[in-house]
Amino acid sequence: MKSWSAFAILLIGCSGPPREGGSSSSPPGLDVVTAAVARQKLFSTVRLTGQVRATESGSVLLNAPLDGVAVRVLVKVGSSVLAGQPVVEMNSVYGLTSLQILERLEKEQDDVVEARGRLSEALTRRTEGQASLGQAQSKVAALNADLRQAEADLAFARTDVQRKKELVEDGITSRVELEEAQLRFSKAQALSQAADQELRIARQQLPLYRNNIAQYEQAVRLAQQSVRLSESNYERNRAVLSQSQLVGTDIPADLTSLSLNGEKSPAAAQASAFFIRSPIAGVVTKLSATSGQRLQSGTEIGQVQELSKVYVDANAFESDVAQLRLGSPITVSSSGRTYRGRLEYIGRQVDPETRTIAVRSLLNNPEGRLRPDTFVEVSIGLPASSGLTIPKVAVLSLGSQKYALIDEGAGNYRRREIKTGVESGPAVQVLAGLKEGERVVTEGNLLLEARER
Repeated sequence: MKSWSAFAILLIGCSGPPREGGSSSSPPGLDVVTAAVARQKLFSTVRLTGQVRATESGSVLLNAPLDGVAVRVLVKVGSSVLAGQPVVEMNSVYGLTSLQILERLEKEQDDVVEARGRLSEALTRRTEGQASLGQAQSKVAALNADLRQAEADLAFARTDVQRKKELVEDGITSRVELEEAQLRFSKAQALSQAADQELRIARQQLPLYRNNIAQYEQAVRLAQQSVRLSESNYERNRAVLSQSQLVGTDIPADLTSLSLNGEKSPAAAQASAFFIRSPIAGVVTKLSATSGQRLQSGTEIGQVQELSKVYVDANAFESDVAQLRLGSPITVSSSGRTYRGRLEYIGRQVDPETRTIAVRSLLNNPEGRLRPDTFVEVSIGLPASSGLTIPKVAVLSLGSQKYALIDEGAGNYRRREIKTGVESGPAVQVLAGLKEGERVVTEGNLLLEARER
């Protein structure tokens, strides 16, 4: 049997392209298995390469709040830290006057006010967008009622014209009345067409209003994040820059809930020790400060990321994006592990160089195994569709041509060229060449082909 199979494959490889309509019969002793062409649901996926990203609220940069020296670095890259845990101990000689301190706090406060203003504006736009959508829906309902009335008037005018024609033929009424009825019918017809056109235009505008609301919702979320970030920056800087005697002037204690370490002193050049703390619980993913290093105010010294939830960003081609839907199930594979989630975002802009569109998913990552900037494999499930299918093993190929053997009964089989579509598990979609209920050979087709040739 092994030598016969090898001989059959050799014959296929050496032969020319299959002839459409060629037939063969099953040789004695050859078991041929067939399957019916059936209509079933098709489940397919889009496969992409993605990259893990930290979420906006789950990534915090640590900066030196004042000029000074890093006395001790208390953690390492990869260390897990709690919210409020010291990361670096610093020693700073305050050289700022109380007026400069207050000016810095005022700037941070201005940032908070500005962020709240942007949030208020975004909320107002969202409210206006929702009101506009409501008005547009009311307009569609009114136009729909107008169209029904216009169609009723048109039907009455049509009936009136027919009745007047019959009365004119019977000599009961004058032709003038018929002409007046025909004029009313023409006007009713024009009004009906105008109402239908106006209704279609109004309905086409509804998706635009809904898209605007979606954009306003995104703007609100971004503004809310900006408010949280600016408030966090203000509280942090107020805590670090307050509660100590600076150049002999006390900043009121009620400006802060965090005090610096060390003894207070009225001397302007008094060295003050304090800690730079992690504002969130997470993992130290970056650390650039070293013991004894002089740091300027605002210098980035590290990063802490909370990785219980992460983004997975990928780029999909335009043809694939057309099939994607928000909420579609996704599967992410990395280092032999599988993570499941939902499609959260589909971009609106096409990258002019790659001709791709950004998509994003949010995944639970309780063990923190998905690390930022790691490349992963992403599979996005597409909506199910219905179509004719056959087992993939029934499809024979030669170059770009695909065909199958059709069971004609009584041990006879005929070759037929087919066109296939998406694959769904062990089945493949048939776009052309086969009809539902026909049977195709799934086992023994190679030997039948070799025998026929």
